[in-house]
Amino acid sequence: MVMTSSLKTRNPTGLTGAASDRTAPAGEAIPAALAAHAAIVRTRRGQTISLTLEGNEALFIVQSGALMVDVTLPEDLRQVVGLLYPGDVLRSDFAPPHAAAHLSAVSAGEVLRLRWSNFLALAADDPELGRFFDDAAARQTARRSIHMAAVGRFDCQQRVATFLLELALRTGVAAPCGGIEFEMPLSRTDMADYLGLNADTLSRTMSRLRASGLLSHPDRRRALIRDFEALAARTPAAKSLMALYGDTRAGRSR
Repeated sequence: MVMTSSLKTRNPTGLTGAASDRTAPAGEAIPAALAAHAAIVRTRRGQTISLTLEGNEALFIVQSGALMVDVTLPEDLRQVVGLLYPGDVLRSDFAPPHAAAHLSAVSAGEVLRLRWSNFLALAADDPELGRFFDDAAARQTARRSIHMAAVGRFDCQQRVATFLLELALRTGVAAPCGGIEFEMPLSRTDMADYLGLNADTLSRTMSRLRASGLLSHPDRRRALIRDFEALAARTPAAKSLMALYGDTRAGRSR
């Protein structure tokens, strides 16, 4: 079966938080009733956001840009455990107990934030809000399952290909020179951490992809995939990722 990326003509919601015709391209739009009761946190790359709100459990909804979640267990065992994109949700209690968890912006954007108790009160009066949260959490669980399988069972090339394919599907745009272009949200160190690789192995793998002509870097923050089908062929998770992202797959015009 040949895998192709559908071409669309719309302004994308990229990691830069640029304007778009919708704020949650991988899921349902954020309900207006929820946005009306949330504070807007405007983020810049590298900014750390407190996981609580005045000591209370909080709910975060990504409106634009992207966030990284990392956890440090005792003995300084740090792991990047997730990336959050527009439409994704996070509540403070998702972080494990007795661990230092951090939420940080990996691009400029906007995050909606409100107390979890306030969300529960709103959802009690408006079932649509509860459905929005449940659907978002379900999509994220599916993505997390793919990521866990990749880190636990894939070789280094398959892990990197899986990560790049997800970025291409989630945030990619059709490049003027051909191929699919997207921003690289993580530093090389955080990317290696997220994929369970050491930095040297990651560098060698990326170098092989560049040498093959499949991957190039127009600049330090961006990547260009020249052959979507060839990238998809390098990861066993391709069909699952393409089914998960559906009509939001890469190929949107700049």
